[in-house]
Amino acid sequence: MIHIDFLFHADKIAQASGTVFNRVSDHCISRSDGNGRLLGGVIYSGFTSESIGMHTAAFDRRWVNRDMLWVCFDYPFNQLGVQRVFGQVPEDNAAALAFDTKLGFKEVTRVPGVFKGGVGLIVMCMEKADCRWLDIDAPMRAAALKQECA
Repeated sequence: MIHIDFLFHADKIAQASGTVFNRVSDHCISRSDGNGRLLGGVIYSGFTSESIGMHTAAFDRRWVNRDMLWVCFDYPFNQLGVQRVFGQVPEDNAAALAFDTKLGFKEVTRVPGVFKGGVGLIVMCMEKADCRWLDIDAPMRAAALKQECA
């Protein structure tokens, strides 16, 4: 099941992704299994009209499916109307970098010494024009999401 702004999930995703969930300005999309167990999700923060930040955490390898991908990119690009989504990844997190790259994010810059122990930050970006997840049977996905979130 896909959840929108389920605060219990938002706090867990924020903690796991190294950010803080601001209940006033941030939003969360999460997915749980049939037993209600959190599988993973995304927190959106730093909305500027042109862009937004995306923080992701997985608690199960199967957390992301085609429905979840469509919802996670439809929200910033189509509903908010941003042109780009940014991700911030510690340079020593090879799994997160590989995941972001597989999704279609591209490295735009590195900032040294941002994290404990001198670990640098890699800023990743996806432009709306490059997002292949928006074309996944969108009308069917939207109907399924409305039904699932009801």
